[in-house]
Parts: sequence; structure tokens; C-alpha cells
Amino acid sequence: MELLLSNYPPMKTKYHTFSEMFYSMVPKSTEIDIAVGYVTSDSLIELKKIVELNTLKALRLTIGMHYLEHFTKVQYNAAMSLNRFLRENKCGEVRLVTPFKYHGKLYTYSNEQGVFGGIVGSNNLSSIVEGGARVYESAVFLDDKKTVNQMHNFITDLVRTSTENIEDLHIDNFREINPLLEGHEYVKNVKPEEMRNIMRQRTDISFEIPIKPYEVSPQSNLNAFFGKGRESKNGLIKPRHWYEVEVIVPKSITEQNGYPKAKSPEAIFEVVTDDGWAFKCKVSGDYSKNFRSEGDLKILGKWLKGRLENAGVLKVGDPVTKDTLKAYGRNTFTLTKIARNGLWYLDFGVRK
Repeated sequence: MELLLSNYPPMKTKYHTFSEMFYSMVPKSTEIDIAVGYVTSDSLIELKKIVELNTLKALRLTIGMHYLEHFTKVQYNAAMSLNRFLRENKCGEVRLVTPFKYHGKLYTYSNEQGVFGGIVGSNNLSSIVEGGARVYESAVFLDDKKTVNQMHNFITDLVRTSTENIEDLHIDNFREINPLLEGHEYVKNVKPEEMRNIMRQRTDISFEIPIKPYEVSPQSNLNAFFGKGRESKNGLIKPRHWYEVEVIVPKSITEQNGYPKAKSPEAIFEVVTDDGWAFKCKVSGDYSKNFRSEGDLKILGKWLKGRLENAGVLKVGDPVTKDTLKAYGRNTFTLTKIARNGLWYLDFGVRK
């Protein structure tokens, strides 16, 4: 038995995190069974890539809360995509608990000899993705055969008695919120009054930064997800995260007067976005070409790709192409200096 903790400062410990334990079990497993309350779109596509990149023969996911509390449209599309992939490859499925709300969080791992490990605790599926919301979770990894078999048998009984495959259910009622940056570590929400004040302080120092589509940049920029996974010494191939983004800015822009310079006091700066979020960004690399969010590469990706998803032009797991950007109505975002030390304004709004 091993205790698993989130390890956010100031409550740092020597224990492993849930994510570390989850991924360490993947190369040891042939089958994984999961029964959780809630999921996120990025954790669903992460599961799909885990199966694609590693040697798992089966992955079965049971979702306990979303049938009665509803998905967002983005979450639903991601769950349907994972289900189609698993069924087409005959290696699992996605099922929803329908008669009641199931709020448990169980994960079991099996190999040729049977069930050998399991995790139980407070971690929903979003916990397989490092970073994100600053919520302190705790769980326990178990490896005694009696207990992990009980966990596995419970999941089996839950699936048999109380679930249906997501594809067999008629779902057309969706939650309208966009939770991607809500409560996210390193991200703040800007109040309307402060936004109005910032807008009045915009300067003439402004740069239109192009977004390179899949046809030009198939494994970087907004399409880093399609790059090669990161291989660990234990044999695990960990996928690039769906929202991992680092924009490569042309030299013709970075060499203009006023653009932030790498390896200088202005290399890290705070941005406020047109839709009311604040976070830090960083420029780095040769001629300051790399533009990314500081602290977590996924923040900028959740802001940019999340806007495309909410507009209905991008589904989780699909590349950002020329057609994606054309359907959205914009293939650039604007970086504008604010007349306040170290503050910039990011705009990805569609001009009507």
C-alpha cells in the first residue's frame, strides 16, 4: 500500500502523486479498468493516446456523473471519439452510469496473471493530466490481491447492472460553460472594471502573430499533440498533451522594436486576454521565437484551442488546419503592450 498526494506547495511531501503512479502502472499492464465520477476532454484524449502509443490490450472507462449532470459538448465529443476508437480496435469502450450518480474513483490494473494493482481515492480522470486546477487530492495505491480483486469485481458489477455504452444513449442536452481555465493554477480571472481600465491603456506597440496550421506545422505550434511521445526508461511512452502549445513566431516579427526579448528582464511578462483571463507568458530561443505560457505550457493551449473548440470548429483530437482557422474567422492573435510595466494584452477575438 502507498499513499498518493498532490504535492502542491506549500504542502509538499515525499509521496508520489496520483499521476506518477497511474503512468508507472501502464507499461506493466495489459488491461486497465476505470470507474470515475467526472472526466475532462483532455484526459479522455490522453487515454486514447496512451492506448495508441503503448502495449495495452484493453482499456474500459465507466463515467459516473455526466449522464445525469450532463457533459459540455467538447467533453461529449471527446468521450464519443474515445469510445469509437476503443470499439473499432476491439480493445474496450466508454460506458455511462444511468440510474444514479456514481461518484467513486477506482482504477485497476491487470496483466496475464490477473489483477495486480489498484488505486482508490479522490482523483477523477482529470488527475492523469499534470497541472491544471489547483485541487489537492489524495489516494491510495493497493497491491494486495484480495482487495484489488474486490475493486475489479465491483467495477465489473457496476458496468453489468448500471451502465450503457455512450453510443447507445441519446444525449442532446449539454452544459454551456467553458471550464478549461476556471480555477487553473497560474491563471486569474480579471474583473470587468479592471478589463476596462486595461483596454484604455493599450499602446501602439502591437504585433499580429500568425498561427501556423497543420499543413505548415504538423507536430508543433498548436499541433504539438501530434509530435512523438516522450519515452521513459520503464518503457512507457507518454503522449504530448492535447493543450500543449508553443507558438513559433517569425523572425520578421520578433526583430521589430518593442517585441519582448529572450534572456532579458522582459522575457517573462503578464498577459491579460480579451475574454478576461490573466497569466504569465515567456519568450525564449533564438531571436525570441518561442512564445509560450510560463509555468504550464497547457495554459496558452487551453486559451487558444479552447476558443476554437467553443466555436465548434475544432474537436478534441483533431489537428488545427487552415480550414479550422478559416471556419473560426481568424488565423492570428494580437499581442499589444499596455502602458503599465510588464503587462501585455492578448486578443484572439473574431472581428465581425
